[in-house]
Amino acid sequence: MKMLQKGVKWRTRFGLVLIIAVSGFISTCLLYQKNNGREELVNHINRRLQNGDPSGSGLRTRGMRTDITLGTVVEEKDIVRHEKDIKISVTLASRGKKPRLSKRIKNANQLELYKERKLRISSTCRKYGLGKFPQGVETEEEESLNFQQMEDSYPWPPEKSLMHQEPWHLLYCWIHKVASSSWSKVFFNLKGKDVPPSRLHEAAQQFSVSSSKLSGAISNSLVFMIVRHPFERLVSAYRDKFELAKKYAYVYSMYTSKILGLRTSAEAERARRPTFSEFVDYLLRVPVQQFNDHWVPYWLHCHVCEMEYDIIGKMETIEDDMEFISDRSGLAATNMSLPWTNRRNSGDKVSLQYFSNLTVIQVLGLYRIYKLDFEMFSYRVEPYFALFSDSAP
Repeated sequence: MKMLQKGVKWRTRFGLVLIIAVSGFISTCLLYQKNNGREELVNHINRRLQNGDPSGSGLRTRGMRTDITLGTVVEEKDIVRHEKDIKISVTLASRGKKPRLSKRIKNANQLELYKERKLRISSTCRKYGLGKFPQGVETEEEESLNFQQMEDSYPWPPEKSLMHQEPWHLLYCWIHKVASSSWSKVFFNLKGKDVPPSRLHEAAQQFSVSSSKLSGAISNSLVFMIVRHPFERLVSAYRDKFELAKKYAYVYSMYTSKILGLRTSAEAERARRPTFSEFVDYLLRVPVQQFNDHWVPYWLHCHVCEMEYDIIGKMETIEDDMEFISDRSGLAATNMSLPWTNRRNSGDKVSLQYFSNLTVIQVLGLYRIYKLDFEMFSYRVEPYFALFSDSAP
């Protein structure tokens, strides 16, 4: 009888061990399948980024929801799925409780907004056959060839316009007169350096990325840029570099001689300051590849038809954009003071005032140069043509 009881116990224990072993094997297989699928997705995203394909087109991932609409109430489970549809690196683990549902809804709406901005960029690239996109059939050949020539002759490679903060996985296309000083200060502070305003321009060199490391930096970073109305930025550049600058400053002496037709840059210090109209005439008579980086078009400077941007920020939504970048990069967990908060933008009134001194022909010429910036980033030119009665582009 005792032998029989021992046999039953032994078989029971063996059965339990067998069940546990089989369950562990099944769990391992499921975990491997899940991780393998996740690895396949990550590899797919990395390959897409390395190929430089803008993420606005053909990026719907099987099994992922991307149909969240701006301004609508979104369920929490849909937000989690939607957040996986954008390549964003989080450098710091979140601590404490998860963000409130209202915060997650706001983030989901922000993601949808960035997706729409990227879609607009990729459709414009395709329309004119720029970057890796075949030309669309609805565009005039002459206009497309003009922009393609701009792209082919632009001398700067992508890496020259980028700043890489590797420990924080940030890759930023700096654009002068569009919050670039603020981001330069942030990059220096993250490195533990307090740099005076006069040296913030050194950030472009300090945080440069080599061409050999560019694809890896794109794949592993939060890639972003900030834009503003093209004509507002143009007026801001003129005021900063010609109207208010010291006459011995590099940009002033270098370009004033060209604007006024002087023989040497030394004459520029003795000559009068160029007017905004004269500055515009200079832009209209020189090819874009000779433009200074303070007024070169956004799409060329940041190579938006060649590489992926996770976030396209705008001065009009600067606080929401900076908050989103701060949250996703981990900057929100630091005690760093963010210099862009509570900043008001009145550039439209100032730029309209300067443009009122131009002719409609000058404004039309400028619009032709910056047309893709208007199209890609959804800016309106009509208020500037409305300055001239009975005139239209």
